[in-house]
Amino acid sequence: MAVGSLEDHLFDAWPSQKPLDWNIRMKIAAGAERGLEYLHDKMTPSIIYRDLKCSNILVGEEYYPKLSNFGLAKVGPSGDKTHVSTRVMGTYGCCAPDYAMTGQLTFKSDIYSFGVVLLEIITGRRAIDYTKYAAEQNLVSWVCFLDFLFFLCKGIYLKALMDQNEYIDTKKILLRCFGTLAAALHDFDID
Repeated sequence: MAVGSLEDHLFDAWPSQKPLDWNIRMKIAAGAERGLEYLHDKMTPSIIYRDLKCSNILVGEEYYPKLSNFGLAKVGPSGDKTHVSTRVMGTYGCCAPDYAMTGQLTFKSDIYSFGVVLLEIITGRRAIDYTKYAAEQNLVSWVCFLDFLFFLCKGIYLKALMDQNEYIDTKKILLRCFGTLAAALHDFDID
């Protein structure tokens, strides 16, 4: 993997390095999703990755992503079990709230983390960034607030969400991404 991690390209790029264009960002997101799908649905036994974040997505020469660092991965529930009880571990800002509160690890925990990574890809911002104002430090909270403003103001704040290094003029792509995010970040119940 000669090109580095997704984190390197989104947040730690060299000054001479161009930001990732929209197609490459979506290629990386789709590849990471396929990796999770393989772990959850095609492996026997199934695996819960538990630490999906930008630094654990490596990209190669053609920007094909690979999931790395399986140190926190767990075998998923089997049979009629819905979760695996475990000590809460993972990265702050990427860890699913229901898992953090209960210690019950499910496949939805990885889906939540994927939603956070997708937000990082779209916005070009870190999940947790203490260099921002207090209201903007947690990316998911900030986006939920902007989502609320979006409904109130009919889209005036939509551009505030996008990575300012990458101009995107395609409403269709944005709507598809926000639909994916809504499913990933808001489809959680603790039971």
